[in-house]
Amino acid sequence: MAHTSPPLAPVCALAAALAAAVATALAGAAPALAGSATASSIWNRENALQRAREQMPAGATETRERCEEIEVGIGNIRYRCTVWFDRAAPSPSGDGAQEATP
Repeated sequence: MAHTSPPLAPVCALAAALAAAVATALAGAAPALAGSATASSIWNRENALQRAREQMPAGATETRERCEEIEVGIGNIRYRCTVWFDRAAPSPSGDGAQEATP
């Protein structure tokens, strides 16, 4: 039975991803981690946004927000907001602290 090689495209993609990760680690830059948080409120849009922001990790930077009004009955509105954020990856020591850059 003949041995066949794996398709070249997935191998190249894996090599490129590995090279990027190594370059980032050697440069000392922490990659950004993205996330989102969603919350709702029966009071108003601002309250729903505040509740969503309270779920963001400490040190995260908000990048986007979106709110919608949902009618849950005749004349009853619920506000649902999502905030998207970026945060720095934990340091290699695992304590979550970031190194200062000169």
